[in-house]
Amino acid sequence: MLEQPLLSIRNFTLEYKTRKGYVSAVNDVSFDLLPGQAMGLVGESGCGKTTIAMALLRLSPDNAVVRQGQICLDGQDLLTMSEQQMRDVRWARISMVFQAAMNALDPVYRVGDQIIEALNRHKNDLSLEQKRQWVAELFKLVGIDTKMIARYPHEFSGGMRQRAVIAMALACSPSLIIADEPTTALDVIVQDQILRELTRIQKSLNMSMIYISHDIAVIAEVAEIIGVMYAGCLVEKAATRTIFQSPRHRYTKALLSAFPSIAGPRTELVSLPGDPPDLLMPPAGCRFHPRCAHAIDRCCKEKPPFEQVGDAHWAACWNPC
Repeated sequence: MLEQPLLSIRNFTLEYKTRKGYVSAVNDVSFDLLPGQAMGLVGESGCGKTTIAMALLRLSPDNAVVRQGQICLDGQDLLTMSEQQMRDVRWARISMVFQAAMNALDPVYRVGDQIIEALNRHKNDLSLEQKRQWVAELFKLVGIDTKMIARYPHEFSGGMRQRAVIAMALACSPSLIIADEPTTALDVIVQDQILRELTRIQKSLNMSMIYISHDIAVIAEVAEIIGVMYAGCLVEKAATRTIFQSPRHRYTKALLSAFPSIAGPRTELVSLPGDPPDLLMPPAGCRFHPRCAHAIDRCCKEKPPFEQVGDAHWAACWNPC
């Protein structure tokens, strides 16, 4: 019997209304995430990764317009829920590790009190002492000295603030955590520590995770499967090893050619020419074709379907690798 997905996104399309017109931010994206699975979403800035994350939490800006699609968590469509229902979902069933940890913490409140605030909303059956004990356990779990519970955010280092935000995301034991560029602005040693900590916690608690990053090398360290996005479209999805060993979409291959490998023969790095398209007026056909050296006539006219090209491997390319 096939395992039922925790999260199922189907034909999700979202646009932003601007003075110049509608920006096609996410276009017909579909994927599933199983319980306990870690997925990475990777792509250039502006490709729609964070837009999907904010849509999962129903925190999209006021000018966002959902054109079509479903976002189902345990079979419930989040897009049809009332705001009150979504308040019960946020943090209790889906939480997020935000990109800028300093901005995610209120500078005038103690860090421990901020985590207790989330518990007050979703775990009001616990006494105040039980909540304090749970915060102490969370600090231990993410590797912060419990003496820091009563400290303010400015008394934490960058890495400690990031760990505190992770503790806050874990507070209500959600089924799914979204980590949006969780190691941005941290030095490489702290980056590695944070990623190892997240992976350890995710596996020990059997939670699903979605990692968002522009760095495919970072994603490869923590994700079992990778979804590659370009200009609002999901262009390839497969197991991490499959993506690295046999990419099928030309954009994925270009991404892999742009960073060095510590294994195998030395190869020259190849930059990707051109710029992402203007999503106010996206190109016809495949959105990557203006930058693709292998584009054929069909690429310029018809949008390629996102279809299975191998075992648990999907891609949208008329002229695959």
